[in-house]
Amino acid sequence: MEKITVSIAGEDQSYPAGVTVEEVLRRNPGQAPFLTLGAVLHNHLLDPGYILERSCRLRLLTYRDREGFAIYRRSATLALIEAVRRVLPGRRLLVGQSLEDGYYFDLVPAGDDLEGDAARIRRALEEIIRENLPFVKRSLPYREARRYFRKRGQADKIGLIEFYRSPEVALAGCGESLEFYQGPLAPRAGRLTTIALEPYENGLILRFPTWEQPEAILPLRRERKLFAVFQETQDWNRILSVENVGQLNKLCVTGKSRDLIVVAESLHAKKIAAIADRIARRRDRVKLVLIAGPSGAGKTTFAKRLSIELKVNGLDPATLSMDNYFKDRADTPTDSNGEPDFESLDAVDLELFKLHLEQLAAGEAVDVPRFDFKKGVRREKTTPLRLTEGRILLIEGIHSLNKRMTGGISPENKFLVYINALTQLRVDNHTRIFTSDTRLLRRIVRDRIFRGWSALDTIRRWPSVRRGERTNIFPFQENADAIFNSALIYEHAVLKIYAELALLDTTPDQPEYVEVERLLAFLSWIAPIPERDVPYTSILREFIGESFFNY
Repeated sequence: MEKITVSIAGEDQSYPAGVTVEEVLRRNPGQAPFLTLGAVLHNHLLDPGYILERSCRLRLLTYRDREGFAIYRRSATLALIEAVRRVLPGRRLLVGQSLEDGYYFDLVPAGDDLEGDAARIRRALEEIIRENLPFVKRSLPYREARRYFRKRGQADKIGLIEFYRSPEVALAGCGESLEFYQGPLAPRAGRLTTIALEPYENGLILRFPTWEQPEAILPLRRERKLFAVFQETQDWNRILSVENVGQLNKLCVTGKSRDLIVVAESLHAKKIAAIADRIARRRDRVKLVLIAGPSGAGKTTFAKRLSIELKVNGLDPATLSMDNYFKDRADTPTDSNGEPDFESLDAVDLELFKLHLEQLAAGEAVDVPRFDFKKGVRREKTTPLRLTEGRILLIEGIHSLNKRMTGGISPENKFLVYINALTQLRVDNHTRIFTSDTRLLRRIVRDRIFRGWSALDTIRRWPSVRRGERTNIFPFQENADAIFNSALIYEHAVLKIYAELALLDTTPDQPEYVEVERLLAFLSWIAPIPERDVPYTSILREFIGESFFNY
């Protein structure tokens, strides 16, 4: 029998030609909590059933790898779906937001004993893991796949498959439940060593370890304000009858997306006006409006639109962007991987920012710096700013809610706003659109147009961005007086055109190409719409260009 050599972390291992990736993983299981979950070959993520015919070098994945992290969560979701099928037939899950280091699910129809339902599902999930059930991938002819979903009354999947342009449909599952294939899975359920299922509000939350602490589930934090915003967005999606990608595609393909855009943008306008009204009611006390949120949330456009609404209320706002206080790229601190840590508070010239804040509060004029993101340095040109009597100052930046920025100012003189693109549109009932993916796609498009960065540049920086968010931004979100959801229900259909061009302008010879493939696979589900109907004041214009506002 012909032999091949598989090189793993510098060690050569001999296998018969035709060995599957699952067999390689079985021989290299790792050690909990770092069990091997998948493999990468030539920057391509492999399924466990992939057959190796020739000698090669594999990179094995664990929970600490971004790709392994995704495999773990994707696999756990399929195991949960099977657990519900076993113990609550006739009930179904609706995946919601990422929350509390996990995924929130509604159980439909709702029952009278959520605690009991959660306990029964938890026991079934634990049984599936003990049984070490395999995760399987199957391909069905298009018509057979349609019949499969129609027989089960899964309208969300039937709507999605209408726009699937392939003679075969890839499905995956655990046990008897089959879902649309969304990417490689763990070989077996026994690799899911640490998960938890708990009742949460009116539903369930499937919780995972964090990247930083993969060996245990952290205590619940109860992000009530964030949850309320998610639920409100989900209710609006339901009212608009656009809860999943299939329904969005229908509007895009039939030319009926314009009304959806108008309603989505009007909702944004109404929410921004409501926040401005709240600030205006406290005009005798509020001197600073602090706007924070992660990268790609749309903070700058939000600040400009909020400024307009404050003027409508008779206030005279001035805006200060913390982005202009970045240190020169050469002075930016690095993270644990040696990469520039732009999310660190130390990447900001905090001393100059505080000095300017004190001078403005004293009625003095300051010369606000202007940062050139393409060159990574401050420009020589500055912008003069002075606060006359009665003016209110809007400060926007990722660290705006951190007390270190404005600790010397009384809390009653500050109004805190947290903004994020909290996506509630689903691919289907069981498949989330990640909030972080929405922001990543926005960043890829914006960075290519305005900062001269390639998609690979942005993707390469993204893990550092995400680590910084978890440390410097997310811990402060529940302190906000108001939370604004900048996600637009139609935006992926617009971003698709720009993002695909950026992603296709890459080659497979970089490690980041694994992420390129994943994003392209996600975008392939979505029908495009042209950007001509996007209003010039839309937050989306901050990323695709031609905005009414100057940045």
